[in-house]
Amino acid sequence: MRKAAAVLTGVMVFMTMLAGTAFAGYTESPPDDTVVQGSGGGTAFTGGDASTAAIVAVALVAVGLVALYVARRRTATTS
Repeated sequence: MRKAAAVLTGVMVFMTMLAGTAFAGYTESPPDDTVVQGSGGGTAFTGGDASTAAIVAVALVAVGLVALYVARRRTATTS
């Protein structure tokens, strides 16, 4: 149980660090004459994409938890 809690804590820290830039809180508004190229008046595309890293993180946690479960089952049957 301690290992699972450590893995969960590690995932939470990783996700917090990954999302840190999203919570940066830039409060200064741009000048009124600012034009965003190719946006058509919508939100500008910044190029940031964290979904791939998040999917990899979730997959690694799942694999780790399955490995932990299998290791405990093998240890229990050999004891």
